[in-house]
Amino acid sequence: MRPLLPALALLATPILTPTALADAAPVEEIIVTARMRAEDPQKVPASLILLDAAIIDRAGISSIASIASHAPGLVVSDPFGRFNPAPAMRGLSQPGTGDEPSVGFFLDGVYISGRSSINMFLADLARVEVLKGPQNALFGRNSFGGAVNLVTNPPGEETAGSLELTAGSKDRREATGAVGGALVPGKLSARLNVAHKEYGGFYKNSVADGPEIGSEQSTSAALTLRATPTDRLEATLRLLTARDRDGQPKGYYLATNCQPRAGTLALSQYCGEIPEYQGVFAANPQHTGFMRDAQRAALTARYSADAVEVTSITAIGQERNEFNRDDDYSAALLSRAGQLTKRWDGSQEIRLLSLDQGQALTWLLGGSLYRFDNSTWRRNIQYFQGQTSPSGVATDARTDSAALYGSATLRLGQGLAVTGDLRWQRDAKDFASTARNAAGQPIRLSDQWTLWTPRVQVSWQASDDLLAYVSAAKGMKSGGFNDMANLFDAERSFGPESNWTYEAGVKSVLADGRLTANAALFHIDWQQQQVVAASTAGLLNNFYTNNAGRSRSRGLELELTARPLEGLDLRGAYSFIDAEFRDYADPDYRDIPAFVAQAGQIGGLALPRQSRHQLALGADYRADLPLDDLAGFAGGEWLWQSRQYAENSNLSWVPADSKINLWTGLEKGAYRLTFKVQNLLDERNPLVAVRFSRPTAAGFTRAWLVTPADGRTWTVSLRARM
Repeated sequence: MRPLLPALALLATPILTPTALADAAPVEEIIVTARMRAEDPQKVPASLILLDAAIIDRAGISSIASIASHAPGLVVSDPFGRFNPAPAMRGLSQPGTGDEPSVGFFLDGVYISGRSSINMFLADLARVEVLKGPQNALFGRNSFGGAVNLVTNPPGEETAGSLELTAGSKDRREATGAVGGALVPGKLSARLNVAHKEYGGFYKNSVADGPEIGSEQSTSAALTLRATPTDRLEATLRLLTARDRDGQPKGYYLATNCQPRAGTLALSQYCGEIPEYQGVFAANPQHTGFMRDAQRAALTARYSADAVEVTSITAIGQERNEFNRDDDYSAALLSRAGQLTKRWDGSQEIRLLSLDQGQALTWLLGGSLYRFDNSTWRRNIQYFQGQTSPSGVATDARTDSAALYGSATLRLGQGLAVTGDLRWQRDAKDFASTARNAAGQPIRLSDQWTLWTPRVQVSWQASDDLLAYVSAAKGMKSGGFNDMANLFDAERSFGPESNWTYEAGVKSVLADGRLTANAALFHIDWQQQQVVAASTAGLLNNFYTNNAGRSRSRGLELELTARPLEGLDLRGAYSFIDAEFRDYADPDYRDIPAFVAQAGQIGGLALPRQSRHQLALGADYRADLPLDDLAGFAGGEWLWQSRQYAENSNLSWVPADSKINLWTGLEKGAYRLTFKVQNLLDERNPLVAVRFSRPTAAGFTRAWLVTPADGRTWTVSLRARM
């Protein structure tokens, strides 16, 4: 990567050129709803990364993984394709099991329930707001480390539409279309969006008639109706349906090579850098991959009085997905891992917001009810043991949640303001499983937790262009139950986890709005950490979540955007995260040489699947060409993150990941032609590695399951607007 550094330095040079900045047009103003009211993002006293429509379009952001690569501080691990992603913010690692993410994802203000549900194909986005630090006080719903707010394009009064067709390497085919406008001028408008995406996967299956490796296929349609019967009342109904059909997730096993266990002398770890895979990929025809069908509906009604705005959000959603993976990742017919999941969720939220009319005190009051039903049936087949039909544990889990929350901001004069937020939330969970306890009875468990999550912010608006702030916020995530079959009774339940996050930051707008520069420092004290352990119950090493750790994370975040010349936009974001265990004895390490002396204690080691450094640099340039009504554009980005430890021992790691993406094209009137290259340098370092149980003809052994990166690909797109 060294040859790139001088070029990147030259790219950044215009940012520091006052004359160029003085001649450029200001950056377009965007309003966000990070604090449940419309605000300038530069006036929000919190670390916030905003991905606007231009970035989403040029960079092709259509998944939560692509959001993470453009929002340093957010990491998404996808070891099983789109089935079970693990998002994490600021080093607050997501346990590898369970169904509760550590980062809350919201679509137009509605919480997305279920880990696999958040990994949907994203279409028709107007912007993405990535809020760092605990957002429980206002958002609740497992926004323990942060929240991601996905905002779609609303219907407009003017009739408008677009159609974009894309083709590319590795059987990539995409088509997106949208049309909208007024049905009853001034009273009712609508927008319809339809999208279809196909990707054949970068790696081919070596087994004849077997499923494609890493392929993805998604189809979605959304209808949005917006009614404004009066000047004070607005109601928006959004209906969404989505269908996904993915192939076998890409992956390969890496045998252990070190740390023999006392007694058995079986190697327990992989030591060293996880290598790039050089072999072939294989999956049997009996394995079909990931299939998902989902429907969502949300009604948002907003009434504005003279001083208060009342908002009601009613939402329901349902999903059915099935996952069937060739668990041995080989041509041999040894093992299939499967799961059938059915979900339903419903929520009702009402909030009152005082309109900001320059008064000293502004406030927000709200309450919500939420129910989430999640049923799963593990449908595994161990062919090497003589099985011919699926078997496994079936579970039914229900979450009922009620919450009251409020926020108040008091302006003290001279630009000083104090904001206090507080949320009371009660989560009740019921769990029923066909797995048997020690007494031989089906498992029936229930529990409830009361969560208090305050936040205090002190901000100083020194001028319209300079904001400084400090804050302290508590994040909490409720406990739950483990659904693996072979666990001890004491391993069935785990309790809530919490963190206190302390943050100080500054936001500035310079050169008449052409340059923004933001920085934040944070320190997180993480208590009762939910971590993954390996159980010794039964014949298999089953993984489960427990509360056994205390950790600390601290770091620095920087963000810069600039328009040094007319038509040239530059952006950069960087995060430094120092996250480590402070007190945790991992039961899986108590009998291996590296940790036997300290009885498995791993305090001082880095948290896994987190990059110490993340960097995203990008540039876009557009200019009129010396031909009638013709313009050209070009841009690129460098997305880089440092190495990540594969798991708690820190004995193995995936190397640093670097991607360079470029795009260029022409525009003429309503038409645009775009050519993109992703991963220009064909970097293929592994993305993630997790400890796993590998099925073999002789039984299950410990191994590392590794997800490879895709190599270089390209696409050509043609878009027409009306």
